[in-house]
Amino acid sequence: MRGHKGFFWVQSLVLGAFLAVCWGGCGEKKPPAAGQEAPIRLVYYTIGEPDADLPLVEDALNELLLTRYGFTVSYNKIGWNDYEAALGSLLNTNGKFDIAFAWTENYLANALAGKWLDLTPYMENLCAETYGAVNGKFWKGATVNGGIYGIPTNKELAVPMYFLYDRELAEKYGMDLSKYHTLESLEPLLRTISSEEPGYIPLFLSNSHVNFAAMGGYEYITATNIPLVIRTADASATVVNFFDTEYCVGLLDTLHKYYEAGYINRDASMRTPFSRFEGEKVFLRLASGGPESQISFSNSFGYPILTERVSGLVVTSESALGGVMTVNARTEHPRECALFLNAVNTDPDVRNLLNYGVEGEHYVLNGEGQVEYLTQDYRGVTYTQGNWFILRTVAGENPDKWKLYQRFNDHAVESPILGFIPDLSGYPAECGRVSRVCEKYESALMTGTVDPEEFLPALREALEQAGIETLQQELQRQIHQWMEEK
Repeated sequence: MRGHKGFFWVQSLVLGAFLAVCWGGCGEKKPPAAGQEAPIRLVYYTIGEPDADLPLVEDALNELLLTRYGFTVSYNKIGWNDYEAALGSLLNTNGKFDIAFAWTENYLANALAGKWLDLTPYMENLCAETYGAVNGKFWKGATVNGGIYGIPTNKELAVPMYFLYDRELAEKYGMDLSKYHTLESLEPLLRTISSEEPGYIPLFLSNSHVNFAAMGGYEYITATNIPLVIRTADASATVVNFFDTEYCVGLLDTLHKYYEAGYINRDASMRTPFSRFEGEKVFLRLASGGPESQISFSNSFGYPILTERVSGLVVTSESALGGVMTVNARTEHPRECALFLNAVNTDPDVRNLLNYGVEGEHYVLNGEGQVEYLTQDYRGVTYTQGNWFILRTVAGENPDKWKLYQRFNDHAVESPILGFIPDLSGYPAECGRVSRVCEKYESALMTGTVDPEEFLPALREALEQAGIETLQQELQRQIHQWMEEK
């Protein structure tokens, strides 16, 4: 939709109306009693569909915040499809807000542009407890030109790739899933499902650009529509075109072989990761996630899943900055913003309220002290709102979940370019052309739909003409300079 000006014109009208209403009326505080000064009220925006009980949670949150910290918060959620544009409009029109959810590209770009408040001075006092609570590798990823411009969510440090198997089928055929860690090794499993279970898709793929690169030990330097990567194990961080690597050539051959054999869904290049058809059965999917993810994947897809990790535990800037809470550089209340961010990361009552809602209304605690949901009328978006390690676990989860996450993080290795900030702003033409080439070829190639012997050379030639070598040289120059300065 990015190319349709009409869509953006209509969307901007909708967002403009939304923001006009919210700046004037969302979360308006009640008039204080005579002679009483109204408490400061921060305006907080985050992503997620507005819940039916969001006002109820906001009231409970503010009762807690006012008692303990002396201020309140206007808690606003903007839907998944609208948040990016709404936040951009707020920032570009100097809209009045205090705190907002950001993510990798958005966080870095707006930090460099001076849109986020430099929180470094608060790390020694108001946010000192948060600084100690959040894993140090997250701070490396969040540091921009020596400053910290947001609080990264303290969660899993790495988001490796997993094979997601239908548990019922895996157990039915006695499959030892620990033997299969590469795409090539899967052939006997997929052959069995194809011949014995014709009602199942052996391997489901979509056009979502599954991170096959990570399975080969590679990581993207910038956005995945610029296919320039380094090997994580390469301390020199040599920049290469992913489509020129031997690993990629073998990967594409395997995918096409599987597609031709009928193992991959025929509409893979046209499917999105969220498109699901009623009654559609899948044996194997690929996804990224954290430790103990079988429960969350099973809940998401609606059937029991067994997982097998198939890539390394690598901390990249992207994984470290998947969720960040930022402060508007134009806020009039920096102290209260710092206090709120510290509360979200260190006060279990605040954190659990944001995540699960009001105890007794939205959930109860079972005999083991785990959360049992009562309603769907409120759900926090966990990765957007602070420290996971002070959250209660949910019924069915391992009670020692956070100890497992800690061990997981302890074993994660740092990317050689963790904290590096690529800057291709001086090459908009090359970036645009390279992105368009990838958009044309990648979905078909990365789902096995087309023959790589024919289409891979065409892709390489188109990338060369688009200027990928210029981008490759520039990123290599920046990485070398960053390494020397570091």
